[in-house]
Amino acid sequence: MKKERKLIMIPKFGLSDEQRHGVINALNSVLADENLLYIKLRNYHWNVVGPQFLSLHELFEKQYKKIQKLADTVAERARAHGGQAIGTMEEFMELTRLEEKRDDYPNARGMIFNLVQDHETMVRNLREDARICAEVYKDVATEDLFIGLMQEHEEMAWMLRSFIEGEGVQTTSTAETKVSVS
Repeated sequence: MKKERKLIMIPKFGLSDEQRHGVINALNSVLADENLLYIKLRNYHWNVVGPQFLSLHELFEKQYKKIQKLADTVAERARAHGGQAIGTMEEFMELTRLEEKRDDYPNARGMIFNLVQDHETMVRNLREDARICAEVYKDVATEDLFIGLMQEHEEMAWMLRSFIEGEGVQTTSTAETKVSVS
């Protein structure tokens, strides 16, 4: 994987090259996930319709702006470790652990449901990434970053869940699916 630049000065943070490379790879996976979620939020921000248009339009904007800042922090940490922060859509799609569906334009409730799933997937992945950074790569600073990101995604998921909690959710997309949330 061509994600590390040739450096004149390799960072000396007390990590072996193997540990540093592992951390950079974990950071780039998270960066891919954050960017896919950012794009999905922008898409939903532009395309949401219905009675809760304004509140969802504003919430989606608030979340994509937050994710943009989180992604910047992740990318800068990869660079600080001597790595290359990925930055192309092809790289994001190659490394993301989130699902993307082409030509799928859900209704507002379907958008919320998809975003809750993505934030919850982010939390689960970040929990595992944090554990690996601490236990395998001995980088507790990146573990701490990932824990902070988990907290951000937990809060964003909660805000979205508040729209649909306790109701059956009917989503519409090109596949016309029904999902029940309890």
